[in-house]
Amino acid sequence: MNINEVYKLVSYLVDKYQGTYLSPDDFNMVINMAQYQYLSFLTDDTGGPNRNPKNPVGMSTSAVVADTLSTFLMEQNYGVTNQLALKPTGLFKTIGFRTSDDNHPIRYVSSDKLASYLGNAIDPPTNTEPIYYELGHQYKFFPSTISLVRITYIRNPQELKWAYTGNLVWDSENSVPANGVSLEWGDTDVYEIIYRAIGIIGINLKDGDLMRAAQLVKNDGL
Repeated sequence: MNINEVYKLVSYLVDKYQGTYLSPDDFNMVINMAQYQYLSFLTDDTGGPNRNPKNPVGMSTSAVVADTLSTFLMEQNYGVTNQLALKPTGLFKTIGFRTSDDNHPIRYVSSDKLASYLGNAIDPPTNTEPIYYELGHQYKFFPSTISLVRITYIRNPQELKWAYTGNLVWDSENSVPANGVSLEWGDTDVYEIIYRAIGIIGINLKDGDLMRAAQLVKNDGL
């Protein structure tokens, strides 16, 4: 589905169930809130992000969820300077780190447990058993000899926008995605996002109502 199809469907539902007008600005705000809610659901409510980098998807045993998240799954080598590395631009959730040769996982520790790891004379962090923790907008790695790591993370979804000209005429070129390109999500996921969007607005649909409305909008060209 493209952004115009989503806008028309949500606008139709608001008019049908509330008898009100949904402005483009309100639509843009609500649809983006909804897609972040849905992404949070996929990464938290299905088991939470697994920080074991040997299983980088790690969100759920569900192949369907894993396939959906694969669109947003990123992996790259990451330089470390003075034990620190800035979090990636567009980061949604950190999945985990490995050493750059892929041979060793880098274990996540919470800041309140850090001292016990660093003060462990028998089993301190090493190049083959490194650790990291999150420090604001940065990661910090131990030991200090770590200079290159491989990060796996979930990126933010594309910020959606329904743009228009004149009397609410769809401006395809300035919309996001532009020129009628489909959303990053599959159609099933888009419907889940729409359910959440209209829920934010205050509309609760019964099973099947959304699909029937979508078919009506498509058939009648609303």
